[in-house]
Amino acid sequence: MKGGYFLFNGRFYKENESVFTLADLQQCSEGFSEFFRAESNEVLFAAAVSAHLIATAGTIGIDLTGLVDPEGKLLRKDVSRLLNKNKLYLAAKIDIQIYQSDNQINMLLSAQETERGFYPIQEPGLLLSFYLEQLKAVQPFSAYSASCGFIRQAARRCAEELNKPNLVILNMEGSACETIDGSFACLENENVIFPAKSSGGYRCAIREQVMQSVKEAGFVPLEKEKISQDDLLQAEELFLFDSCNGIQKVLGLEDRRYFSTKTHLIAEKFSELARKDREEKDKG
Repeated sequence: MKGGYFLFNGRFYKENESVFTLADLQQCSEGFSEFFRAESNEVLFAAAVSAHLIATAGTIGIDLTGLVDPEGKLLRKDVSRLLNKNKLYLAAKIDIQIYQSDNQINMLLSAQETERGFYPIQEPGLLLSFYLEQLKAVQPFSAYSASCGFIRQAARRCAEELNKPNLVILNMEGSACETIDGSFACLENENVIFPAKSSGGYRCAIREQVMQSVKEAGFVPLEKEKISQDDLLQAEELFLFDSCNGIQKVLGLEDRRYFSTKTHLIAEKFSELARKDREEKDKG
């Protein structure tokens, strides 16, 4: 039977075991969590994911030395152990939670099976709305998950109430800056526009790889600080991306409906890039 185990500080536990104390649960909220993808028993873009984890931990004063290295070797080893223990040999979503208790840095890893195919392209696309109940403040560490947990949780609850798979989150100036657990880009002619860092939006671990895929598809990646609601509603195409699902087509935002021809080309390039990343690990 697949699944049933998680990895906590290097040791395996069954999902139904009592492992955490009340103090642990209280301190968990002071840490952060991220998710990413593994395929054929390997973390995809492991170096980028690891660098992102190290940077995120740094925003709350946590040093991951000895737990995560910039090249991704330690993360790959831990994830491989977890996947083998759970017999998840094809594709998996990996959830990682990092928090500090007393003088110890705690790392919790869990996995669940997901559709294989190196970030498979979903059809026909997502139907989204804007999240308007709360606006995100632009702060020095707004690009990292450790600083935006509350608004993302609130947006997730709202999405469930609206029966939407995701929502576009706005900053205090009313500009679109991120989505729940990820980001977005809009297309206009040959340009693919991403929220700039100054917008305060979350920046995924795989952002650079998505931008590279945009270039390989023949388009021009650009960053823009202020992306209005009208900018998105008037865009030719719109897509989401995150570290587990990769590039996701958007069929509609509010009452607007989009094409997805260019998005499909970019998503294909991104899938190819992920496949090459996996093949290079075999050679190494």
